[in-house]
Amino acid sequence: MLFTNIWYVAESSDKVTDQPVSVRMLGRDFVLFRDSNGAPVCLSGVCPHRGADLSQGKCEPDGTVGCPFHAWRFDSTGKCTKIPSNKDPVGEIPTAARVDSYPTQEKYGYIWTFLGDDLENAAPILDIPEFEDPEWSKVTHAVTWNCNQHWAKQLDLDHVHLPIVHGIGFGGDNPVRPPDHTVEYRDDGGFGTKIVGKPDITKGKWLELRDTRSTVTSVFKYFVAGFTSRGKVAVGGVDNGTYNIFYQFTTPIDEENTRMYYTFFRNFMPGPEGDAEHLRRNCRNIYQDKSLAEKVMPKRAPDVPVYPTITADLEDKLIGAYWKVLQDLRNKGWQIDRVQLEALDKNGDYRTIPSPARRQDGPEEWVFEEIPRIAGIDKAQRDVA
Repeated sequence: MLFTNIWYVAESSDKVTDQPVSVRMLGRDFVLFRDSNGAPVCLSGVCPHRGADLSQGKCEPDGTVGCPFHAWRFDSTGKCTKIPSNKDPVGEIPTAARVDSYPTQEKYGYIWTFLGDDLENAAPILDIPEFEDPEWSKVTHAVTWNCNQHWAKQLDLDHVHLPIVHGIGFGGDNPVRPPDHTVEYRDDGGFGTKIVGKPDITKGKWLELRDTRSTVTSVFKYFVAGFTSRGKVAVGGVDNGTYNIFYQFTTPIDEENTRMYYTFFRNFMPGPEGDAEHLRRNCRNIYQDKSLAEKVMPKRAPDVPVYPTITADLEDKLIGAYWKVLQDLRNKGWQIDRVQLEALDKNGDYRTIPSPARRQDGPEEWVFEEIPRIAGIDKAQRDVA
């Protein structure tokens, strides 16, 4: 299951400098670069002339990217602005000499890219108030998981695995059972919950912050943009005021591989001397989860987002909420039809993710047609569903 019309993290800002960067998302190839003003640009990475990989080209002084085969130049709108082999300095450039250009925003140390053609109805990029607040220290991390995005995401949503996999119990007579909690849905399409318990920290510097008699509040939020998870844990206890906050941004490379970006905030152990311990603790959990998710079968998530858990009303409330979000995206007509797309790819018919310009200019002026998507249902039917 892959979805268009979502803001995704394409790359860390510091990775996109003066040369094109190749990025694969949703099973398609893209090129990232910066224009003459330093603003990030994301284009479909396949040249409409001979199908060359634009990321193998180079950034030109005029803020365009040049194709590695024939040096055709493409600007930030995706239009070809120069064909060097033309007879005269300018020459006629075919209208179809263009590639899809996707909206970008550079925020929170990442380049966000909107992959789709329905920007006005998409969930916006979330706010991260800690990013500009000097009271918060932060560290970042990125890693590729060799599993589909949904197996990776489920581990963020699964409370019961915390004591089993990570040794973080909930306290009480049954430390494996999460405290009672409810899922609250938001207008932006996301959801969240709050859990109050007494998770265990048995060693390390964080133990020094813990009042072992105090309960700990854990607040989790999910956002559609970036398939983002946000967790806020009161490390020192409910009234201590010390928090570990994580943001996990999920970018599907294809049906079986996922790029994960993380930003971790803390308002304790300030300064760079606390970064290594902060990263170590969070990465410990990440790589324990990664080793499990990469072995989950089947390798691909089911085509229809209906989660068949037998414990949906017990411990899997957040996972059930996540699959409801996916069903809503499917109902909107935003899910890629992977069966049709794979058949087209095998037949040599390359398709691209449609950009907003296709809705404005029509489908005629493009060399590559857009990827097939599963038909949605109208809003009245969605409201009933």
